[in-house]
Amino acid sequence: MAKPEGDNWHFAVELATLEDREPYPVDLNGKEIAIVKLDDDIFAVSNVCTHEYACLSDGHIEEDRIVCMLHLAEFHIPTGKAVEEPAVEDLETFPIAIDSNEVYVQVA
Repeated sequence: MAKPEGDNWHFAVELATLEDREPYPVDLNGKEIAIVKLDDDIFAVSNVCTHEYACLSDGHIEEDRIVCMLHLAEFHIPTGKAVEEPAVEDLETFPIAIDSNEVYVQVA
């Protein structure tokens, strides 16, 4: 894939920097985002728990879910869906693109 065009695409991280199932926090265009590598897939979700402000990148990954370290709320990484209370509001997700070894995230 070629480097994405348009003002809303932002360089996030070198692909080689990402470790499998280790959330990587970035701030892009004023949004706190967690980049997550799950096997061969890369996802970008809001890094802020929707239950109470906490950085999800400080939590951990279980299968395809990110778990908040504060109150153990869980979110499905590919969709952002809240799957375990106390969170009931889904996470915002962001499109990603990969060009060579560079991960880009589309953030308005």
